[in-house]
Amino acid sequence: MYSIQIEKNAENFLKKLQKKDAELILKKIYSIRDNPFRFLKRLQGGKLWRLRIADYRAVVEVVISANRIIVLRIGHRKNVYD
Repeated sequence: MYSIQIEKNAENFLKKLQKKDAELILKKIYSIRDNPFRFLKRLQGGKLWRLRIADYRAVVEVVISANRIIVLRIGHRKNVYD
């Protein structure tokens, strides 16, 4: 099982959301701990992955050697990659 680490930038975004949206995002993030690669899609040109959560996206880095998923950024799908 992978551990989840949420970076400050992602935490700040979650604090700005309505409570139900933030809970939905966190629930989805924690649900992928057992088999993350089933739900993640690799982003072009790097070691980052994306997780689709309704109209939101989480950009994550997976550290296989440490069994850790680092949530770098969360945002609306139209501007999370900017």
